[in-house]
Amino acid sequence: MSAEQDRDEYSQGVEAALSRAAKKARELARQTGTCIVVMRDGKLVQEVPSPDDQDEATARSA
Repeated sequence: MSAEQDRDEYSQGVEAALSRAAKKARELARQTGTCIVVMRDGKLVQEVPSPDDQDEATARSA
């Protein structure tokens, strides 16, 4: 396996891990009624996750 293939697999693993972490953070925020901080248009903003966020996160990871 080449170094480039190793990097590609590593990048895919990192992307999957970040997606799982974001999904868990949204779920925890929903359960506790707290906000999450996200980047929107280059700015950090607080958002209250809605039940629809879970469906969007699932669709993105599929």
